[in-house]
Amino acid sequence: MNKQCNKCNEVKPYEQFHKRTYKGVQGLQYSCKTCQNGYNTKYRNEIRPEYWNVTDGYFSHRENWEYIADYRRANEDIKVYLIKIKDWFYIGMTKAKLNVRLSTHRADYKTKPGWLPALHKMWDTMSTEEIDESLASTIVLETKPGTRYQGYKLEKKWIKFYKDRGYNLLNMQHNR
Repeated sequence: MNKQCNKCNEVKPYEQFHKRTYKGVQGLQYSCKTCQNGYNTKYRNEIRPEYWNVTDGYFSHRENWEYIADYRRANEDIKVYLIKIKDWFYIGMTKAKLNVRLSTHRADYKTKPGWLPALHKMWDTMSTEEIDESLASTIVLETKPGTRYQGYKLEKKWIKFYKDRGYNLLNMQHNR
């Protein structure tokens, strides 16, 4: 499928447009990735450089870095989650905020290929939109207080639960 960019007016495949969610409606940006990235660079360098300036902008203030670090810190309750990918499932555990962990999955796929071999191999067969849909399908199976070690034990319990019921799991490294 193709779409026309409202900046350069070229007709491009959907993969050339960033995902867009507005008031719960899923879709694609109006501008293609090339045009949007150009605008973002101009915005950071020309329109609002004071925000991005490391000397006196937002990121120059220590408390802002502390806020970001605190937001990403893995000091939450244990969350065991399930991601549906086509007819397969991946079960994971985190002590971070779930959206942070899912963003890390996406980043690891791009920067650490093979980190989670079965999951990444499955994502290799999918479009960006399909990967985003699979991450959006994530459900939390269980939440409880505990240590990271207790979280891994809880994750193994859920993997066994789904494996015993015949589900196709991508957790090959956990199933040995």
